[in-house]
Amino acid sequence: MTGYRFADAADGLALGAFLERLLALDKAAAVRLVGVGPVAAAYGAPPLHGSASRGVTVLVVRTAALAPDSPPFDRTVVAGQLLNAISADSHDFTLPEALLGGPSWAGLLPPRTGWQPLGEMMVRQLSEAVAQGNADFRFGALGRDRAGLDALAEEIWTREFPLGLRWRAAHAASVMGFLGPETTNGGAAARVARVAAHNRWLRLDAPFGTVIERTTGNEAAEPTRETRNGHR
Repeated sequence: MTGYRFADAADGLALGAFLERLLALDKAAAVRLVGVGPVAAAYGAPPLHGSASRGVTVLVVRTAALAPDSPPFDRTVVAGQLLNAISADSHDFTLPEALLGGPSWAGLLPPRTGWQPLGEMMVRQLSEAVAQGNADFRFGALGRDRAGLDALAEEIWTREFPLGLRWRAAHAASVMGFLGPETTNGGAAARVARVAAHNRWLRLDAPFGTVIERTTGNEAAEPTRETRNGHR
């Protein structure tokens, strides 16, 4: 098995925090870890789509710097096993064994290039919208049956912000810690998140991570090694 090294221990710690948040949402979470040159990108799909949002995938992405001259890799693994590998030594790690028959989303990742910038949104605006959606659900859920709860949840999940961004993407960024901590010194108010599009993909680059939303029928994604050869 091939060992790898982060450029700095802080990169290993940041990736570990990403995995911990993902596992808090889904104890059986998988991640696809792709290393190209001096950068590794970890992709995950938290269960944050809403019960009626069939055909929608929300991916969360966290990058980490690797040591120079790191060999490339591309593997879908169990998130908990990767976290254990990183926690043992935040500088060096070994890739866990590949997850056989991994999740369907891992076979089709968003393209790395060709994104068209749409604009920027203030992080505080996203945080406030997420808080409002959560409050609306708690208030509106009173007295509803299961069908009513599902309808309310879907209405909130699909609320649109400027630039075509939906509430579920902002919510994913919030629960994964991508929007950053709230501050009282004005720092949060000054932070911005960037939105870009690529056909049926929509990308939110927040200060501490990326959320990408895709709907079914997307032909624009780049075929990847796992798509061509199947999961190892």
